[in-house]
Amino acid sequence: MKHLSGNWVYAIVVCFIGASLSVAIGITLQKNAIEKQRLAFEHLLDRRTDELQQTVDEYKLNLLNTATFISAFGQEELTPSRFRDYVAGLNLQQNFPGALGLGFARKVPLKEEPAFLRDMQAKGLKDFQIRFISPSSQDRFVMQYIEPAKENHSAQGLDLGSENIRRENCLSAFSRAGLAVSKPITMIQNADVGRMGFTMLMPVFDKPIPSSDLGVRYKELLGWVSFPISIDRFLKTWMAQAPGLQVRIFVIEEANKPMLFFDNVEPKNVSLFPHTAVTRDVLLGNRSWRLEYWPSDPAKAIGYNPIYLVWTLLGISLSLFLAFKLKKALDTHDSLTLHEQMVNNSSEALIAEDSVGRILVWNRAAEELFGLDRASVLYDLEQNLTVPEELRSSEKRLHQRAAQGEALKNIQTLRTNDAAQRIHLRMNLSPVYSRDKKLVGYTKSLRDETEARMLWKDMHAMEELIAHAPDGVITLDQSRRIKLANPAALLLLQGTNLKSTLTGQKITDLLAPDVITEFEQEVLNPLYRNRKVEVLFNWPVLGHMEQTPLLFRGFVLSYPDLGESVWALRFEKRNNSYTIDN
Repeated sequence: MKHLSGNWVYAIVVCFIGASLSVAIGITLQKNAIEKQRLAFEHLLDRRTDELQQTVDEYKLNLLNTATFISAFGQEELTPSRFRDYVAGLNLQQNFPGALGLGFARKVPLKEEPAFLRDMQAKGLKDFQIRFISPSSQDRFVMQYIEPAKENHSAQGLDLGSENIRRENCLSAFSRAGLAVSKPITMIQNADVGRMGFTMLMPVFDKPIPSSDLGVRYKELLGWVSFPISIDRFLKTWMAQAPGLQVRIFVIEEANKPMLFFDNVEPKNVSLFPHTAVTRDVLLGNRSWRLEYWPSDPAKAIGYNPIYLVWTLLGISLSLFLAFKLKKALDTHDSLTLHEQMVNNSSEALIAEDSVGRILVWNRAAEELFGLDRASVLYDLEQNLTVPEELRSSEKRLHQRAAQGEALKNIQTLRTNDAAQRIHLRMNLSPVYSRDKKLVGYTKSLRDETEARMLWKDMHAMEELIAHAPDGVITLDQSRRIKLANPAALLLLQGTNLKSTLTGQKITDLLAPDVITEFEQEVLNPLYRNRKVEVLFNWPVLGHMEQTPLLFRGFVLSYPDLGESVWALRFEKRNNSYTIDN
């Protein structure tokens, strides 16, 4: 009767634990569902922000290409028709939505203003005049050409330097020798409707690399290529791809004083759900935008799902049922009971033996591993079937250690199958006791590692092949650090600054800071994102202005059995190296 009472205690404890776990799991599932929804929202925001950043980068790249075109062509040879043909080939409306046009603003010193006007008239623009937003006695930054001309006639001839925000943007691009984005301004082209926008500027110099001396650089400055952009047109296509989102955009001038630039969020959402917004930042040259995302229906975004209450009640009911089953099992079983169904579907070979080593359980994985069916091995000694003769004494010692209460894990050993082939295994061996602490048998789990060892050998064979390859070859790990670099890679990547090994370094550590981002965008990001890459990249030689064109080909090697992947880059020198004049 006392024993029976103890079984009831066990059942009540299990019921209480099960009910508590059911409640905890129900609450956890609810929280996980909300967190999953939040993470999905965060992932959507990351993707949308990346897409917007990529769009900005494409605009920047086009401005850079246009600046290079004008610098190489020469501003004196840049006629209205040539500029018009160039812009027409870009298809601005399709490829650069929101851009009202593409223009070239020319730097015109005051003393050269008459000559500039005569030159413009000689090029066929008889009515060309310099127009001012406000009086100015400084050098002119005149919008010499802007296409399409019809839609931008109000901007042609405008002195960008005659208005503070536009002049500040021009000088910022000049001093940075790179992209500059203006503060929010009312676009001249849409002044009648008051449409807000911004201007993206890229300076144009008469040399590929401008001087570091600002005074000399100003003399080298030819002007700026410009994208005047309407913000609502710029964002229209981007926002249409995620109709469930609303967005507010702030320009970050000072950390605690963001300037609201664009807003399509329902006012009631801002007042009723003030903590729903999630922010992301986008960098546009010299300026940062803060994107404040809102779900179109915040009430649904934070709702609770009643289905998890049902699961909790089912869990409590299941706990009562399990408690009943447990009491019944405790009343009828006092010794070890090995249930074949519990182990038969395991992916590992599972064997149970009695205290003298006779096989009681032999699951399907064991049948497949050793080629012996369960009926032929039951009640036989496992050491007589699969243990090589030279390992039988060692196997006996392992059983003795287990009999003393030691659980042996990850033991590397050998077995033979029915075809007398040797199999490399990793074995776990544990003793099994009855409730009265009497040894009743052993359990073994065995995992075949033969294929993994072959893969390991293949990896090392691959490393030997790489070491003797004529092309440069490196392998990278998940964190983009170099795992292996062959001699050809050491020579191509380092030039005369040769080190004996690059292992453990990030490949970007070999680059000058000003080309790291370009290398990541053109080589590393496509390799890690798309699992392959083929691109020609001008690799700079450390300490020199020389650049070596290297053709990078990359792919991914996956080893699922070893749980790792290797990103490989093969590269070879193309054409002749060249030097950029300073």
